[in-house]
Amino acid sequence: MANKPAQLVERPPVVVVMGHVDHGKSTLLDFIRKSNVVASEHGGITQHVAAYEVVHPIRDPSGSNGAGRTKHITFIDTPGHAAFSAIRARGANVADIAILVVAADDGVKAQTLEALAQIREAGIPFVVAINKIDKPNANVERTQGSIMEQGVYLEKLGGDVPWTAISAKTGAGVDELLDVILLVAEIHEYKADAKAPAEGFVIETHRDQKRGLAATLVIGNGTLVGGMAVLAGRAIAPVRIMEDHLGKTLKEATFSTPISLVGFDELPGVGETFRAYKNKREAEAAREQMAPAAASAAPTAAGEGQYSMPVIVRADTTGSLEAILQETSRIGDEHGRVTVVQSGIGTISEGDVKTALAGESHAVVIGFNVRIDPVAEARARERGVRIEIFNIIYKLTENLDELLKESAPKRKVEETVGTAKIMKVFSSRKDEHVIGGAVAEGYLAKNGMLRIIRRKVLIGVAKIKNIQTNKQNVDRAEAPAEFGAQIETETTFEPAQGDTIECFATTTV
Repeated sequence: MANKPAQLVERPPVVVVMGHVDHGKSTLLDFIRKSNVVASEHGGITQHVAAYEVVHPIRDPSGSNGAGRTKHITFIDTPGHAAFSAIRARGANVADIAILVVAADDGVKAQTLEALAQIREAGIPFVVAINKIDKPNANVERTQGSIMEQGVYLEKLGGDVPWTAISAKTGAGVDELLDVILLVAEIHEYKADAKAPAEGFVIETHRDQKRGLAATLVIGNGTLVGGMAVLAGRAIAPVRIMEDHLGKTLKEATFSTPISLVGFDELPGVGETFRAYKNKREAEAAREQMAPAAASAAPTAAGEGQYSMPVIVRADTTGSLEAILQETSRIGDEHGRVTVVQSGIGTISEGDVKTALAGESHAVVIGFNVRIDPVAEARARERGVRIEIFNIIYKLTENLDELLKESAPKRKVEETVGTAKIMKVFSSRKDEHVIGGAVAEGYLAKNGMLRIIRRKVLIGVAKIKNIQTNKQNVDRAEAPAEFGAQIETETTFEPAQGDTIECFATTTV
């Protein structure tokens, strides 16, 4: 049902913070909300999407607090590491405004460009925050130039994109940045209907070991009240356990508010839209009207002749799992690859270990920010199932890459080290021949293996028993030397004048 104009009221903007890894996105949010999240981030990088609500005083044109009035802003923090590109894209699609953070000592980098492309694709306004101005090697002018080279024309420099110079570490310029955010929100007039049933987006999902399946939601419109039920994708949760971003229990939440809702009957997909209904019965009726869920894609099988290392993955959140699956799909080459045979959210269980034992070769069980059930750990130790736990995604992928190299069957690789032309055949017996020729490229080596090729067709393989140059025995004859050689053939054939010789070396990899 369309909203009546009289019901629409101003709502707080939802802001996504984007940019290159280590350019200070989480430090900025850390300063804004006066907490210390960065210190707890493994490896110094954010590896989850989080949403936070902050209150900022409204300042009048003179710069003073506007009679004690305040406004709310909801922030979404997105990981900067390359593995989380899909999560960042969702953040831009959910938000009203983006902050593009660029470090003053580093300038535009790979994920800066990716974030800019996602902001443009989402079609949302954005503000540039040039961060780390406190660093000794900071250069705001140079950074401005690198930004403008990407077609981002900054205010006061001939363009219309708002920007501020800040230090997320000291807080310099942060108040001005928030003022700009509220100004952009005022220009775009974000409004919503407080009387409508709540609707919005799923930001993150996880399995709470004590309470069940939970999701972080951002309400875009309407109000959510205890006793209602939420339908997100095909997942339903009665509104019983609802908390704000600080873990405080809520009885009611309205637009732009980030909340955690516990009690879904299945994990909703990250990025799904949700809608609130009067009760669970109405939510179930709405679900019955939906089209059946699409079948999950089967794990990608290895190609013919390609080694496949089976892996089971358990992660703490859906977003992390998505990033891990994306990264593992890139591990390997034409000879071997990682195949995820099972994946999910939550603790590594005895069932995971049993699945690992089910195949022809034991699967490796990988956990990301999760615990191992004691029974599962004991069974894995007893049956020789390898379990690895990580809290940094690139360490996880590095380890899988090494495991793949260790477990893949060894292969013999042939490398051509030299070519020559047979000029004369001095003698031929059943399997021994004396030939003379000239080395065209590389070298021929004593005890080296040869391919004999006639008119581009392989006619046989031989081994050099002895080789001479200038009537002297040598270990190798290098181009452009002429040589004489005694060769031993593996099958019965006779080399002839004009045949091509390829000397090759075999290595095991």
